[in-house]
Amino acid sequence: MLPIETDYIDSKKYLSGSNPFSNPRPLNAIEISHLYMNIQTNYIGAKLATSFAQTSQTLRVQEYMLQGKELSNKHVKIFSSALVDNDTIVPGSPDVCITYSTTSIFSDKLMMFHMSFLGAAGIGNYETAAAASQRNDLVLSYERLSLEIAKYAKDDAYLMLQNNWLEQPPGTKDKDKLAKEKE
Repeated sequence: MLPIETDYIDSKKYLSGSNPFSNPRPLNAIEISHLYMNIQTNYIGAKLATSFAQTSQTLRVQEYMLQGKELSNKHVKIFSSALVDNDTIVPGSPDVCITYSTTSIFSDKLMMFHMSFLGAAGIGNYETAAAASQRNDLVLSYERLSLEIAKYAKDDAYLMLQNNWLEQPPGTKDKDKLAKEKE
C-alpha cells in the first residue's frame, strides 16, 4: 500500500534503538534496503569463499577462505535477525551453485587479492548503511561488523606478505628524503 500523505519525524525517539529496555521502532525503507543488500552480498561472499577454498592448493589459503565463509554466514544471520524482529521477509540465498570441482583455475595470489577487494567493499557497504541508518542499534551493529571485516582483511594482508604476493601500489616519493640524498 502506498502512503497517502507525508509523515514527519516528531520525536528524537525515532533516532534511538539501542536502549535494551525499550522496543526499537520499526525499520524504515532505507534501513531495510541496506540490510537486504548486505545479506545478499554476504551470501555471494560465502559462496565465493567456499569455491576458492575448494580449489586452492594451499592449506593456509583454504583455511582463510573457510574463515571468510563463516564470517559471511554470521553476518547474514545478524542482518536477517534484524529483519525477522521487524516481521519483514528475509531474502533467500541467490541461486548460485558450486560445482564439485577441485581443479585450481585461479592462482592463490589472485584469489587472495579478490578477497582483499571484497573486504574493502564490504566495509564500504557497512559504513554507507551505518550513515544512512537512523536507528542506533543498526549503526552499532554495522560498526562492530566492520571491525570484524577489517581484522579479517588484516589477516589477508599478512598472508599475502608471507607469500610475497602483496604488491606495493605506485606512490609519490619522499621529497625530504630526495633533497637530503642530493646533498
